[in-house]
Amino acid sequence: MSGLVVVKKNHGTQELYVSSRVIAELSEYQHESVMRLIYNHQRSLERFGRLRFGIGTLETNGGVQEVKWVDLNEQQMTLLVTFMRNNEKVIEMKIRLVEEFFRMREALRELQSSDWKETRIKGKLARRNETDVIMTKLIPLAISQGSKNAEKLYMTYSKLVNDCVGIPPKSRDKATQRVLDVIFNLENLIEHVISEEVEKGTYYKDIYQICKGKCRLLTELSYLPKQKMLAG
Repeated sequence: MSGLVVVKKNHGTQELYVSSRVIAELSEYQHESVMRLIYNHQRSLERFGRLRFGIGTLETNGGVQEVKWVDLNEQQMTLLVTFMRNNEKVIEMKIRLVEEFFRMREALRELQSSDWKETRIKGKLARRNETDVIMTKLIPLAISQGSKNAEKLYMTYSKLVNDCVGIPPKSRDKATQRVLDVIFNLENLIEHVISEEVEKGTYYKDIYQICKGKCRLLTELSYLPKQKMLAG
């Protein structure tokens, strides 16, 4: 299971929460039992902030049912689990949630740091330069060489970079600073390779293969850590 702890906005600020459904699943309690504990201790839990209730639907054998849950902040989660009787699953749940809150807190701190923001801005400038080269040099070359889908080359190169660093599309605003640094280097590399190869008149599909090989090598030499994303 991923996304045990999630980031949600609370009065304009980003805070960390875990759902009562996650607590039930990890502890193998019935969700109704977890909700009963929450209701029984609601006054105590709300000493650490107002409880965030949510309502949704769940597909069951008996049809679609309405489900109510609660998102708990770290203090509320910590207090709630003290009311749960310890067994192997409950102990393991507590350990995992403590670890996940710590990991997500560090990730959120990095996301909000000035260094991360500066790196993201620098990366956007590199992406713009890469896009300009693709639009003004590579696409006209590809069209002249018979390409019927030259307008898709921008997406092709974006996918190459994302695949190299191991992140999904449209997720750079949640990538770690280390990943953003590598993306910056990859897009600078692509920009210069395309410019050089277009000047030579290299076949546009061969240009992609050249970029792909150099990007793979650069990524390998960058020794990216396993953690690629910050929050979520």
